[in-house]
Amino acid sequence: MKTGATPPSDPMKTTPLLFLLFFLPYAFYAQSPKKSVNAIPALTAIKIDGFLDEPVWKTAPAAVDFIQRIPFNGRPATFPTEVRFVYDNTGLYIGAMMFDPNPDSIPTQLGLRDSRDLNADYFLVMLSPFNDGINAFCFKVWVSDVQSDFKLPGTGNEEDEDYSWDAVWQSKVRMNDQGWVVEMKIPYSAIRFPKKPDQEWGINCQRGIRRYREDVTWNLVDSKIQGYVNQGGILEGIEGIKPPIRLSIMPYVSGYVEKNPDDPQWQFTYNYGADLKYGINESFTLDMTLIPDFGQVPSDDKIYNFTPFEIRYDEKRQFFTEGTELFNKGGIFYSRRVGDQPKGYDKVRTEMDSTDRIIENPMQTRLINATKVSGRTNKGLGIGFFNAISANTWATVEDTITGETRKILTQGFTNYNMVVLDQNLKNNSFFDILNTNYFMPTEGYTANVTGTDFKFANKKYTYALTGNAFLSQKYYSHDKPEFGYRYNLAYGKISGNFQFTYSQLLETDKYDPNDMGFNLVNNRFNNDLTLRYNIYEPFGKFLNWFNALYIAYNCLFKDFRYTLFQIEAASNTTTTKYLSLGANFNSHPIPSHDYYEPRVDGWMFIAPAYATLTLWLSPDYRKKLAIDASITGYLAPQYHSSAFGITVEPRYRISDRLFLIYHFLYEKVLNDVGYVLDSTGVEGNTVILFGRRDRQTITNILEANFMFNSKMSVNLRGRHYWVSAPYFSFYQLQSDGTLNPVDYAGNADINFNQFNIDLSYVWNFAPGSQLSVVWKNAITTYGNLITPNFFKDLGNTLSSPASNSFSIRILYYLDALYFKKKTKNEG
Repeated sequence: MKTGATPPSDPMKTTPLLFLLFFLPYAFYAQSPKKSVNAIPALTAIKIDGFLDEPVWKTAPAAVDFIQRIPFNGRPATFPTEVRFVYDNTGLYIGAMMFDPNPDSIPTQLGLRDSRDLNADYFLVMLSPFNDGINAFCFKVWVSDVQSDFKLPGTGNEEDEDYSWDAVWQSKVRMNDQGWVVEMKIPYSAIRFPKKPDQEWGINCQRGIRRYREDVTWNLVDSKIQGYVNQGGILEGIEGIKPPIRLSIMPYVSGYVEKNPDDPQWQFTYNYGADLKYGINESFTLDMTLIPDFGQVPSDDKIYNFTPFEIRYDEKRQFFTEGTELFNKGGIFYSRRVGDQPKGYDKVRTEMDSTDRIIENPMQTRLINATKVSGRTNKGLGIGFFNAISANTWATVEDTITGETRKILTQGFTNYNMVVLDQNLKNNSFFDILNTNYFMPTEGYTANVTGTDFKFANKKYTYALTGNAFLSQKYYSHDKPEFGYRYNLAYGKISGNFQFTYSQLLETDKYDPNDMGFNLVNNRFNNDLTLRYNIYEPFGKFLNWFNALYIAYNCLFKDFRYTLFQIEAASNTTTTKYLSLGANFNSHPIPSHDYYEPRVDGWMFIAPAYATLTLWLSPDYRKKLAIDASITGYLAPQYHSSAFGITVEPRYRISDRLFLIYHFLYEKVLNDVGYVLDSTGVEGNTVILFGRRDRQTITNILEANFMFNSKMSVNLRGRHYWVSAPYFSFYQLQSDGTLNPVDYAGNADINFNQFNIDLSYVWNFAPGSQLSVVWKNAITTYGNLITPNFFKDLGNTLSSPASNSFSIRILYYLDALYFKKKTKNEG
């Protein structure tokens, strides 16, 4: 088949980056003066009981005069709030009084720890002990006595909230006839701060008044100015503190009863180990996990991969998500590489004899331990060191005739390292140096990635230059080394109603950070322009309006050959009835040259021009029943390809204790054209087969959460994912990227199912301590026979062999300070 318009062959070879940097005029958005408040020393013990009855609370200065963030940015808060701060050598105490003339009207939904959106009022305190405008610890307490905590790392922007971070701290909520009170203690062991006699911390307090959908802050957070941490106030008065030793250990013991589809017997195993946290000083912390156990980690939402690229799944293992903000800089560390599938997992079948069968082939390498050291000096230098070690991982195969077994090494001993130096600069800017090192001595292989990551903003924080540059190095004992590099630069206006960003990315064809990082493709030269115009103040029946236009022109790095031209636009708003709605438009207006879909180096597929449009809405979550929904249309005229997709997500709050979410997705793509297989012909020529198919995807997810109280819950998540793709015709890819029809007798049809159930009981019986009981059920089916009826396909899936896992795990938090006090009292 012949394609339509032919795209240009030469990319832009010059960039206006320097022109933008030096000649665009600066806007003058001055941030409002920062408020300050004093903390005073506690002369007597403070009990965290929600009663502010200790005398010190009456003498501590109050942070008052809160200001709306939303809906009316800059207006006074509807109800007054008073927050006071007290400290001793063990931690910071916070007493907050949220006045409300109608306490009975305050919604009080219960939820899991680290809940992000409950139908309940909340109080939050943000602490930035190094006052760098970038990094902060956030502690949030809902009126239902539920704790949430998270970090704002690296950028200081709210969209980068890291809820995987968990700290051990105390809080208690009390309702009274004037509103509600929260009393908190943030131990110094939960945060890091500079080693100096007089502390000056960045701070802000935020209160949510749910029934008015109103968020208010003590120091104004101007919607026109990018960032959250940089818009905090100042906490003063903490002087001469002598923090106690910061040492805690969290031993665990777990037991599993498991059954795999290929094994008729149930297997019982048990594990034990510990996590260790040691405060080297006020600023630096060592974290270590010994013989970790990740068997209760939630299941991945696996999908069928039609693309030539690796699918990235989120990290869910707590050790690798908690306190990793330094290691996430630059995007060269993907923690799931540590303890991932052995590199030789697939080679086992190639080394087997015809009479062999696999007894065991572990899906994950055996991780022995992992260690993190991280912190920041009083000069603003952040230092991070990560190390992990995995042992030899073996597969076991058995000769079915003789009964003899033998082992095949699927991955040898491996050492993973990362070092980060992160220097804070003025104007909420930073400059980093990063290095990852991957070493596998059994293979004689070492991989290094070294580079820098930075952000430089002007004094008024209206313009910024951001970017990174990395060099990848791969060394082999049996071959010559390989080197590659990349850079990414972006310059833009970051504050005000109108904002823009121009970015340029270049990666050589040898750049490869994937031993410890994640990079979908290399060999690319991308130029992108993003324009934004936002209205932050309410107008008419709308509270705000956000608009963005994105334009991209991409090429290969080698020979700068054209790959794609893309235009994308997005617009969304929230009404005064708190209905959020928006539209997203994405288009490749001319055919793209896809050098990845053929899966063979040097080949290219001319992908058709297309356009997609998505409309979505999200209603007010204060209602018991709320339904999020979206609809998507797609059109690619060249292959008469079209698509329709719909998602519906009802959320039903039966009571403050019981909450249900159902997610439904349906997508049908007609006349989708894509890769099928490649082979070498009889004369040594390459044959790449494409096919025309109809792709149908149906996803059903049900989540239920029942809260006994703020510490104990039962949680259910069930997911069924079904993809079917019957093929109707086949084509051979030509050297010019076009397709010619061919006959193919093979069956390339796809029928894939993934079914998962995760059912858990969780009891946080003491601060930092937890009992959890988990049942996990998983079924995966794949074949070429497509069942046209959904319920028949589901029945076939449920009757297929399943893997089951029942586990119980007890984790106990032990603080050295507790034992020190106990010993002193006994003495």
